[in-house]
Amino acid sequence: MNSIIEDFCVAWQMLDAELIIKHLDNSFVYDSQWVFESLDCNGYKGYIRGKFATLKKNGIQINASIVEDPYLGGQMLMLGQNGQSSYYRIKVKNGKVIKGDLCMF
Repeated sequence: MNSIIEDFCVAWQMLDAELIIKHLDNSFVYDSQWVFESLDCNGYKGYIRGKFATLKKNGIQINASIVEDPYLGGQMLMLGQNGQSSYYRIKVKNGKVIKGDLCMF
């Protein structure tokens, strides 16, 4: 799990979607407060590649760090942009990420 969360963190820092994608299980589901519908694995791959490409194109840097999760225990990502933070939690099963959630807390 530690190497997976570390790859997710570096992926956000470097805007390299492939560091995330290599860990996704085919059953992966992504939910976000800012995305109106859940995304399946293929939908998320297109989404995260496009998001990172747009951020790169616009010269936007994301501050990403690994922090303790006070609600669910374990670790999660804290993503910062323009003075605002969001939190990305992942769930791992059998060495693959099966769930991703992005929210404000």
